[in-house]
Amino acid sequence: MAAKAPTPWQTANYGGSKNASVLVGGKAAAKMMKKKRCLLIVSAHATRELDGKRLIDYAVEIGKAGIPVVATANMIKDLRDAGFKKAVDLQLVDITNRLRDPEWKGLDGKGPYDCVAYLGGIYYVQSQSLSTLKHFAPDILTISLDREYQPNASFSFSNIKKGEWKKELDDLVSELKA
Repeated sequence: MAAKAPTPWQTANYGGSKNASVLVGGKAAAKMMKKKRCLLIVSAHATRELDGKRLIDYAVEIGKAGIPVVATANMIKDLRDAGFKKAVDLQLVDITNRLRDPEWKGLDGKGPYDCVAYLGGIYYVQSQSLSTLKHFAPDILTISLDREYQPNASFSFSNIKKGEWKKELDDLVSELKA
């Protein structure tokens, strides 16, 4: 018997017949991100804190581990204030449309991405970006690193508590740096 999928954080947000697989941990997410040409999208809720550490700090560590970072929703200032100058400033609709364009050569001109991770998203806005990629760029692996289950992603944490989420993000960063 198949395991029951978690309930979406927003109860009515069901992804249809294809829902996200649950991430078994931050290390698993990092391994997927390292195997693929991955991009991190950082959004408006990245100013949230987990025991004194902001999500933006995790984004900086992920970026310094070699994953290109796109800042949406005015997060570019926060990333630069945190000492990370390599992020690119694009709105979520713009980067979503670029990702679904098979002719787009990426931020560095080396070709399209085959993996996109999301951090700090506004739930219902991120859900629409994930749904667009699920339907119009199905070859892109999408990973929600937020603590609310996103059924439109390829992989998502289930609805987890802040302490567990912090542990998973710490594991993700340490695995990316390894």
